[in-house]
Amino acid sequence: MVTTITLNPMLDKSVTINRLERGAIHRATKMEMVAGGKGINVSRQLRHLGIDTVATGFLGGEVGSIMTRLLTAEAINHDFVLTAAMTREGVTYHEPSGVWTALFEPPLRIDIEAVHKLSKKIEFLASKSSWLVCGGSSPGNEADDVFYEAILSAHRHGITSVLDSYGYALELGLKAQPTMVKPNKREFELTFGQSLKTDHEYVEAINVLLKGGARYCIISDGSNPLYAGIQGHYWKVIPPAVPAVNPTGSGDAMVGGILYGFHQGWKFERSLAFGAAAGAANARKWEVANSSLAEIATLEPDVKLQRL
Repeated sequence: MVTTITLNPMLDKSVTINRLERGAIHRATKMEMVAGGKGINVSRQLRHLGIDTVATGFLGGEVGSIMTRLLTAEAINHDFVLTAAMTREGVTYHEPSGVWTALFEPPLRIDIEAVHKLSKKIEFLASKSSWLVCGGSSPGNEADDVFYEAILSAHRHGITSVLDSYGYALELGLKAQPTMVKPNKREFELTFGQSLKTDHEYVEAINVLLKGGARYCIISDGSNPLYAGIQGHYWKVIPPAVPAVNPTGSGDAMVGGILYGFHQGWKFERSLAFGAAAGAANARKWEVANSSLAEIATLEPDVKLQRL
């Protein structure tokens, strides 16, 4: 089983409008909503690939109740800590021209009692899991060390872990030595203040993360090439070119694809290619992180891996 942890989930609303204008009243032609957040997306993709998973983290208020109903409707196993802090909402406005504009609410502070409850829950779930996935941002200082403690729980139970975050939660979590770390380009640059443009700069960035204690490192950049490495070995991975319908969650689908590969006993290079294909398969669909095995497999031969 794979346990995913989302500290700062969000109710994602997608609204279709004819054209967005400042200061105007708009009437939507379509609205959809889904439970969002990096860890939740990973669980969603894994479920579509037939891997047992449970999603945990914080949910609160009426929005948290909606999220719970949506997760249940999708048959995504979940075991969240309920808090007094209302779960945030995000709205993405889509125009027929392909332009989209997103607005995300700020998170509310999580009380320290809820943080302790989640840490205990993670310790229990780790005892039943083969992987822990720590995904997304932290809602505040009180929760900044949850990923760090979760990765230590993974070590105690002899299981592997993924860290996909940014800022202090990434820096602190890296000190616990996760098995795999996967920030995207912007998240790495914001966290470490290092610009990434050339192959050499990406390799140096990977070395920063590997020296921090990770065994596998991936830095993604949307539809652009991603870079990956293990100690002494580096790859530039060019994903398949696909028409982008909705790239939201592609990095999370990639993580799900890589974990599927590891679950099959594949080596890192093959798992990496499958993960890149999963990210591309996600981008060409409206729905987030729900590509089938067949949809991903058809794209895998088009992934190009270059040794650096």
